[in-house]
Amino acid sequence: MLRPLLLLLLAFALSSCILLVEDEPPRPQPVQPVTPVTPVQPSIVTPGPGSFTYRCNGGTLVVRYLDSSNLQLFYDGAFQNLSLVRRSPTLLFSGGAYTWEWTGSRGTLSVRGQVVLSNCAL
Repeated sequence: MLRPLLLLLLAFALSSCILLVEDEPPRPQPVQPVTPVTPVQPSIVTPGPGSFTYRCNGGTLVVRYLDSSNLQLFYDGAFQNLSLVRRSPTLLFSGGAYTWEWTGSRGTLSVRGQVVLSNCAL
């Protein structure tokens, strides 16, 4: 009879010990404000300065980049002077009837609004 009473007393004593040893619940960490990231458009760089020969659907085109804003392209038997008119989303050079559009890897030449050379690559 004494034995079950001791076991019962021991069970109550151990359960209170377990409660005393129990860890505190973790405290929530303060939330840090998130700084939004502004996407950056990659800048398209002209291949110049220098002369480059492009192989295109429709033929070959020689472009001489004079600086970051001006170029000459050889078409219709002569060099045509073009100036940069737009940087985004592609570089667009224009002069008279000629327009050269460069995506950073491919180019297109238009004359009077009609595409004459496309998919031009170095």
